[in-house]
Amino acid sequence: MKKISIITIVAALMLASASCDKIDNPHKPYTPTGGSKTVLIKDFTGVRCVNCPEAATAAHELQHRLGEDRVFILSVHAGFLAMPVGGFPDFRTEEGTEWYNNNSSNPLFAVDHVALTDGNTLYVEQIDTPVADALAEAQTFDITISNSYDEATRQLKVESDVVATSDVVGQLYVSVCLVEDSIVGKQTVPGGVDDNYVFRNVFRGTLNGFDGDFLSEGQVFVNDEFALQHTAEIDEAYNADQCYILTYVYDKTDGKILQTAVEKIK
Repeated sequence: MKKISIITIVAALMLASASCDKIDNPHKPYTPTGGSKTVLIKDFTGVRCVNCPEAATAAHELQHRLGEDRVFILSVHAGFLAMPVGGFPDFRTEEGTEWYNNNSSNPLFAVDHVALTDGNTLYVEQIDTPVADALAEAQTFDITISNSYDEATRQLKVESDVVATSDVVGQLYVSVCLVEDSIVGKQTVPGGVDDNYVFRNVFRGTLNGFDGDFLSEGQVFVNDEFALQHTAEIDEAYNADQCYILTYVYDKTDGKILQTAVEKIK
């Protein structure tokens, strides 16, 4: 029998604004493919990290090679090299800092946030096999995101419908994140500073806290459905035309992300 759970959360997403410009959609928008596993790569980066732009490029090349519509790269600015000294933009978040897990260098990556090597991170040259393996996993959840955005008030309503596509055992949670793409700002690069660097898929924070929303502990059965509702106010400094909602289901026992979905807010 199908079980439906409804979770309603109200969030105020008023994050610190970054001192940088916006540009209109210079990149192909993300268009996820339904009915299959989507893999989330968290790219732990920083505006003063000289090696981070090259690593980000390599990760996006891997995305195009292995599954452009089944892999999403989330740029998480955290750590010492993300500190905004000297006029660099500040993209740091509380959740991103927690995810970073006290690592001491960037760039570092997590594939579906599985605990790998030093805590939960890998170097970019180590992610090819984990991403390919994750893409080959059976889909265990289907996530549908419906966004309603009021441009006048900048109020956002998000509905995330999560349906189990197989029986799953675990301590299951859902995280709902705001992402802003194509932000132009100051970034350290080999040989100096690029004042017009384009930051891709910047993590702006969650709508439901560091852990997210509790779904179930124990066994979830195929066709069990969870309906989550969130509201948030989008910071005026963010370009709503380039903002996405990213929702993922994960097992808190080991941190593994089981499924991810992404949808533009407008």
